[in-house]
Amino acid sequence: MSMSKIPRVLFSSVFKPFAEADTLYSRVDSKVEVFHNQLTRYQGVFSPRVHHSTLGLHTIANNLEVPSVVLDYPTLPRFIEEVKAGYDYVGIGSIIPNFEKVKRMCLEIRRHSPKSKIIIGGFCATIEHLDRILDVDYICQGEGISFMRELLGLPAGYEFRMPDCGAKTAEILGVPFFWDEYRAVAVVGLGCPYGCDFCAPSHFFGRKHIKFLKTGEEVFRELTRLSVRFKTDGIAILGDDNFLADEKRARELHAIVKKSGRLFKLYLFASADLVSNWRPEELAEMGAYNIWIGRESKFSPYAKNKNVNLRELIASLHRVGINVTLSSILLVDYHNKANIWEDVEDHLACNPDFSQFSFYSPSPGTPLYDRLREEGRLLTTIPWEDCHAFKRPWFVHPEFTLAEAEALQERAYLEDFHRLGPGLVRVMATDLEGYLNLRKSENPLLRARAEMFAREFKRYRPVLKASAALVPTPEMAGRIRELLKRLEKCSRKTSLVEAVEALGLYAFGRARTIRTSLFGDVLQPPTRFTNYAG
Repeated sequence: MSMSKIPRVLFSSVFKPFAEADTLYSRVDSKVEVFHNQLTRYQGVFSPRVHHSTLGLHTIANNLEVPSVVLDYPTLPRFIEEVKAGYDYVGIGSIIPNFEKVKRMCLEIRRHSPKSKIIIGGFCATIEHLDRILDVDYICQGEGISFMRELLGLPAGYEFRMPDCGAKTAEILGVPFFWDEYRAVAVVGLGCPYGCDFCAPSHFFGRKHIKFLKTGEEVFRELTRLSVRFKTDGIAILGDDNFLADEKRARELHAIVKKSGRLFKLYLFASADLVSNWRPEELAEMGAYNIWIGRESKFSPYAKNKNVNLRELIASLHRVGINVTLSSILLVDYHNKANIWEDVEDHLACNPDFSQFSFYSPSPGTPLYDRLREEGRLLTTIPWEDCHAFKRPWFVHPEFTLAEAEALQERAYLEDFHRLGPGLVRVMATDLEGYLNLRKSENPLLRARAEMFAREFKRYRPVLKASAALVPTPEMAGRIRELLKRLEKCSRKTSLVEAVEALGLYAFGRARTIRTSLFGDVLQPPTRFTNYAG
């Protein structure tokens, strides 16, 4: 293959299947699902099953003036078939636990298209001495659009183009979604300037807050376009790990949304200190629906949480119908057997809608990784496939064995589920609270938000009725029935049709539970081929 005048580029994720039991290429706990693997872990049939696009690859491809293809989740034979087309460049995006898959893909590229230049990106690119381990031509650490434009000889300046990507719901309560149920995704920027010692994204992007959309007007325009394109008001702002860090852009977006009267359901990431700078009503007016907040640990001195009462902050967000994903870290240096559960209890007392309990994770490229390496605490014999935050740690903690740590994490997730209930139900409770508090607001936009919540109640009634019959304990069932009573009191009684729907949901939920016990719960993401003309 000779290099063509206009180079052709293939971007690919690693190959499926995922979550196979302890093979060379996979682990049973490596599901490519944010909810099922991280936020609603151990919630079984109540865990939303969602397929995600390889967003970063689509974002890069859509901002190059050369023909590009993005291959989402191919099988290995499908990847090889595509490689044989003879691309000038083949870029592989991957996280560290999929290292062996990346290694195999590099071998297949050299075998079937030896003149193709191989590029490795994503967090896998941070593995030390990767260029000595794998036969690759380029390693991209950091922002990929600029890297690829420079590599291809394209002008540094360009007008950012948002890819049309969404997260597709595959299953809820055991009900498979054969129709297109999308939550659109907007990549308005990357990274976070705070640089917490463990934060791989912040350090991957050089502790910079990179903004693809620099003004509130640009963000609003894209949110509106994606809303129309995907026929949804639900839009996740991903890549930007601290959306409120650019206060000017966020305030401008708030003013434009408020003036327009549009209703959005925005899912975003923001640190507690910056969320505290806003009145909850302002965030609701802007369209915030879910905010992911890093609590980390009450024993960790992260400035972003200093002087913030997270219980009060989350309660104030709930009052306007903003649900919260709260993430905490297990096995920080301050943790010992006497105080670690105190940290978990503090997390649970915040009453979040979704919870993440991850281990302190020394990812390559972070100050935490460098410190633990200097202290001789990294477990270098653990394969990369096991280096993630949701099974066992890969460093030595003076107070906990690896088995004790795994058991502790499982217990934290189970306590979260049993005490606070399914995340799906918690969101409904927050919507109801927002409705009750906003329905008589003097602010027309907040009243419209309350009406938006109310339009979902016809779906919530059968789901709650079915959920009460599906949950594993009488205590959980009682709390769900009480929520249903409150919902019926402020709207109307569950209709006969909704009761029949609840029976159907119950049947699907029971069938999924049985299916999982017999065959497992892995859902492989669909393969997707997307051509970008350049």
